[in-house]
Amino acid sequence: MYKSKTKLLSPETNLQEFARIFDADAFREALKNTIKEREGETPEIISVTIPYEKTDALAVLEILSKPGEFQFYWEYPDEKLAIAAGKSIKQLKAEGSNRFRNLSECISEQKNKIIELSDFNHSLSGVHFLGGFGFFDHKVKEGWEAFGASAFVIPEWTFIRDGELSLLTLNLKLNEKVDVEDAQSNVFSKLYNLNLTIQKSIRRKNGLFADTKQLDISIEDGKDELSEWVTNVNKAKGFIRSGSHNKVVLSRRLKVNTSENIEPTKLVNQLRKEYPSCYSFLFRPDGKNSFVGSTPERLLSVRSKYILTEGLAGSISRGGTATQDTILERQLLNSKKDNEEHFYVVRSIIRRLEMFSDEINYPSKPGIKKFTNVQHLYTPVSAWMNADHDPFEILEKLHPTPAVGGSPSGKALELIPLLEQHERGWYAGPVGWINSKGRGEFVVAIRSGLIMEDSADFFAGCGIVEDSDPILEWEETKLKLIPMLSAIKHG
Repeated sequence: MYKSKTKLLSPETNLQEFARIFDADAFREALKNTIKEREGETPEIISVTIPYEKTDALAVLEILSKPGEFQFYWEYPDEKLAIAAGKSIKQLKAEGSNRFRNLSECISEQKNKIIELSDFNHSLSGVHFLGGFGFFDHKVKEGWEAFGASAFVIPEWTFIRDGELSLLTLNLKLNEKVDVEDAQSNVFSKLYNLNLTIQKSIRRKNGLFADTKQLDISIEDGKDELSEWVTNVNKAKGFIRSGSHNKVVLSRRLKVNTSENIEPTKLVNQLRKEYPSCYSFLFRPDGKNSFVGSTPERLLSVRSKYILTEGLAGSISRGGTATQDTILERQLLNSKKDNEEHFYVVRSIIRRLEMFSDEINYPSKPGIKKFTNVQHLYTPVSAWMNADHDPFEILEKLHPTPAVGGSPSGKALELIPLLEQHERGWYAGPVGWINSKGRGEFVVAIRSGLIMEDSADFFAGCGIVEDSDPILEWEETKLKLIPMLSAIKHG
């Protein structure tokens, strides 16, 4: 345990103050002791976390990011949690049917090669593994190549805002033989320069988000898209009527061009402001194409042995007045079609969790979860693990839920590629993070899109059941595309 001086680092910290806060002597002593305790092991990475003054993590991402480098952002404003990270020092990838297990094994192996010298005990200090999974386990194409079927990154730096406190973590690759003096010098220099870069940018007169110019967008005309959608929905209904399927989730892709290059962090900034009850995220594996979204749906949250997940399926628009909104809410709560769709999702989640928990809690009837432009049927689910289960094993069982795949899951997943004419990539896959302490959170990456230089592919899907109306489902996808279409103008 490395214990520096307790004063918070801030953009106003000068070199002398930084040296006092860092406390090089304490750092060297802690590193020596840790290496001695782990004699025989060869560490690859040293991770150092220092408490930081409350600062906007997205601003830090914009300040510290360099062209062509890895970028990651995650924010859930309702819980006042934000994670920014940049510059990859290690990337872990896997594909095929064992990708969850293989990645879990890679991360476990990597943890054993890390020395963590956190400034204080905190569940968010130390190394974070950031990334996600494609919807399917195959190699992805059509702009998704750098993402792979799954990918997790160890970044060089991570900046986390947790309520009123922030944490700055530096992850530094080590030589085969650890030189304590060199390691201390490198960590000191890199941490100080990170803070100096933040300091210089924040002191500039013009704010990072001062540019309010909006991009002009144009939507590519898919001439036969609606007719193909109607055909495919009817085909899906045919399988459902035959008894082979209960529900199939079909998605559509909307291609958008912009008048200028898109800056993904500006797009995320708009999303987090407009949808504070959603998870906003950005994953840019190689500094080129980005996966960006603002999803309402948590897939899995893990803290120690406590699990949180939820069923979110069945939707309707928001009303223009309180009365209209309430009428629509009651309409959704009483909708046979939407309740049927929601039932399949919740039942599936409970069945999948039963092997991991003997205590699963959820309400008997769904409630309503309201967002800026849409409201959903919503059932929160919590559980206590009955053993020390691997979070990736639970994640694999939960993905995909019937809300984004269908039911029965195996048959629905076989049908989707036959009816969809595009590559889903990471759309509706699990995206998030897990850290060295086992804390982690993953979302279902809907309300999202693949962002390229001056174009984007946006995705939206609908759960098709026996009495689905193809035109009404088409209109629902248009509703779900609004968040990304609105935000990209600010990118």
